[in-house]
Amino acid sequence: MECFIVAKENIDLERLELTLVGDEAHHATRSLRIKTGEEILATDISGTCYKCRVERADPGALTCSIEKILPNFGEPKRNVLLVQGLIAQPSRWEFLLEKATELGVRSIQPITTERTERENFNRERSKRILRAAVKQTKRAWLPELSELSSFSTALSEAIKEGRRVLLLHEAADSSSTLSRTMIASDESLAIIVGPEGGFSDSEVEMALKSRAEIISLGPRRLRAETAAIAALAILIDL
Repeated sequence: MECFIVAKENIDLERLELTLVGDEAHHATRSLRIKTGEEILATDISGTCYKCRVERADPGALTCSIEKILPNFGEPKRNVLLVQGLIAQPSRWEFLLEKATELGVRSIQPITTERTERENFNRERSKRILRAAVKQTKRAWLPELSELSSFSTALSEAIKEGRRVLLLHEAADSSSTLSRTMIASDESLAIIVGPEGGFSDSEVEMALKSRAEIISLGPRRLRAETAAIAALAILIDL
């Protein structure tokens, strides 16, 4: 069953009907050849998916009857914020955005650090990647992509939100691996991952003073995007 994004203003819950328009309708009718009578899934990317049946397929609009309303469909129970140092190579940054979305991250906070080699990213392109990944994985929520922030600001905000903060660092004690860390099922988390070169000693010290936990992923030194993906895979569905 293919998944599409539907705008909230095109959902009529009284009539149990929704309409795909624009690029979504064009993709459905022209690229995927969706026809009357077929079932599709539509997500409003704000928490709800809808199992639908196509009632009318026109070139500019796909009108569907809603058969089932699915709150939080495809979403993990755990709310995870990924605080990620910008990666120098754009293709690797985009790969990370895609995979983090597929794994179920709820929000992404890009940051600059002492060792960050980039100080900007293509926000509009990044958002398009997130939207495509949401449709691929049939999620109810589009991850929130925040504006670029500093390490210190992001750390402070995560603490204020009441999240348990885990900073991934290769110099962490070997006994403090993520897979051994006891985490309650209802805890909201912030996972902080550095850029190429990792965090400086002063940034690690700042995190410790803020009561963040310094965590290892094991004996191997991982690329920034690999570390983030590995951490999310371990944590999100625990």
